[in-house]
Amino acid sequence: MIITDEIKNVVTKSPFISITTMSPKGEPHMIVVGKGEIVDEDMLSFGIYKMEKTQQNIKNNDIMQVVVATTEGGPKGFRLTGKACIRDSSVLFKADKAEPMI
Repeated sequence: MIITDEIKNVVTKSPFISITTMSPKGEPHMIVVGKGEIVDEDMLSFGIYKMEKTQQNIKNNDIMQVVVATTEGGPKGFRLTGKACIRDSSVLFKADKAEPMI
């Protein structure tokens, strides 16, 4: 299990979540989303609102990073690395690695 209970707690308390994809030219593209939903043991879902460049990047290269952080209950943050796909009106992200940031 990559997304532990501690990480799940931070995900639910994060006011904003940063997601980074990679363009076909190798340039990082970071955006901020309002919330993420935990949909499976190591999977998060983000609703698509516009995200044209992010969607295109995921179609070309499915590697994605997600940063979650909160100060509620003391500062905590994690960088999650994994793979993403587009399904219906959501970005689905499966974490392969988690690193503490704070």
